[in-house]
Amino acid sequence: MRFITMLCCFFIASFVSAKDMKVGTVDLQKLFKEYPGTVKAQKKFNAMAKKKAADLKEAQEDLKDFATELRSSDSVLSAKQKRQKQNELDAKQNTYLQQENQIKMELAAKENEMTQSILEELKAIVASMAKDKGVDLVLDSEKIVYLNGGIDLTDAILKSYKKSDSDSSDDTGTKKK
Repeated sequence: MRFITMLCCFFIASFVSAKDMKVGTVDLQKLFKEYPGTVKAQKKFNAMAKKKAADLKEAQEDLKDFATELRSSDSVLSAKQKRQKQNELDAKQNTYLQQENQIKMELAAKENEMTQSILEELKAIVASMAKDKGVDLVLDSEKIVYLNGGIDLTDAILKSYKKSDSDSSDDTGTKKK
């Protein structure tokens, strides 16, 4: 009996404190797209992807040159030499495919790493804004079906991006170091 009474008291206390709880929302996708760190990370990623693509293009050109050389010397080579060259071409093609797959995996891993890093930064920004606004719980607005009376923090956070960006510029409009 005591247990049931204590449990009821706990539920009543929880209900009363939940009424006082402030809930906020953010559009995480919008924050991610407009976050200045996202632009920087995207530029860095694109530069890395471009370099990897150039490396791959070079390997692809070498492979094409070798295949062209094999076709042009086909009539001069003996059957044994043709097989050896064809085996060499096959090995080079396999190496190229492995290199291509490796690059795709590296790029995917780097993109994921950059995305997670940005999300962690965003979580810290959202948590700071929530504390400033007295919000107890923040939810991603994309994943909410219904919320009565929640505080949308998205615009305030976007303004803080712009404010921090303008704070890092001096009077001439150039970035401070």
